[in-house]
Amino acid sequence: MTESSKSIHPLDQHRDPTSTALVRSLAAKVAALYGGELARMQRANGYSNATWVGNGIAVRIAHTAVDMAREVAFVRALPKEVGHPEILGEGIIEGHGWIVSAEVRGQNLHEAWPALTPAQRGAAVRQLWARAQVVHDVSPSLRKHVASHGGFIPATLDSAIEAANRVEIKLGLSSAQQSQLHKVIEGYFRAASLVEQTANHGDLALMNALWEGEVVALLDFEFAVLGPVEIDLCRLVCEACVSDDGYRVDSEAGNAAIEIAARHMDPIHGLALIHGAAILDQLRDIDIWKAPESIEDWRPCRLLAGLLSVDGGYLAPLLR
Repeated sequence: MTESSKSIHPLDQHRDPTSTALVRSLAAKVAALYGGELARMQRANGYSNATWVGNGIAVRIAHTAVDMAREVAFVRALPKEVGHPEILGEGIIEGHGWIVSAEVRGQNLHEAWPALTPAQRGAAVRQLWARAQVVHDVSPSLRKHVASHGGFIPATLDSAIEAANRVEIKLGLSSAQQSQLHKVIEGYFRAASLVEQTANHGDLALMNALWEGEVVALLDFEFAVLGPVEIDLCRLVCEACVSDDGYRVDSEAGNAAIEIAARHMDPIHGLALIHGAAILDQLRDIDIWKAPESIEDWRPCRLLAGLLSVDGGYLAPLLR
């Protein structure tokens, strides 16, 4: 499969066309350095970076002026059992960080998901978590390569409250929702420093794994963060338990994720941490993405409303 240079990729439809064209031209230059021809490569999933795969390589380039050196150092320190493709090079071109890695045989798990059987989906969730656990288990050796905030985890409680205040205005949250929002966020920050600090993937999503009859690789560690393991657990549960349009669904995959979360959450502070992490996750999405005209039908809004409800939305099986 190839990508037409004249078409607008779905991942770029809400981006500035001029910026998108620049990123593509820069990616083409980087690909050429490693013998690749971007026009003959396939665009891969991913929002914060643009990625093309083919010709034996994968090229990732940041949409904004981001240095990827920290991520590269983190990945090179990972055990081979994580399955991350070999990094062939990294650098900066016109202010945009880039990484070139070896192409690995497999399909993006998010793209493969619809065709998988319920049993395969359940197995995929367990395998995805097993790869993440390899990372967690070597946290001491990764500490120097990972920050205590990033992705959807703000640096401080004050930063989180500021984000909450912006979202309250953006969505018009009720007073009851606002009260619950602040309560859960404050609970997360109180508990976060009381538990073991783990090197989390930070974006443990289906689209960040490769599938070849099983999960064969865990990818894209740009949001790796040091903190409670519930950061990765909340994303795993959301990926397995929530439909694309933001509704909680019962499934073998969801049951597997809930069982994993129940087993690996902190026995004392786990509920506060996974609830807080899940809400911080949605705050980030709502804060950075443009809201549609119908806010109620917007997936991040629907998820946040569920998490602030009495039953706890997609976390209900854990919170009850």
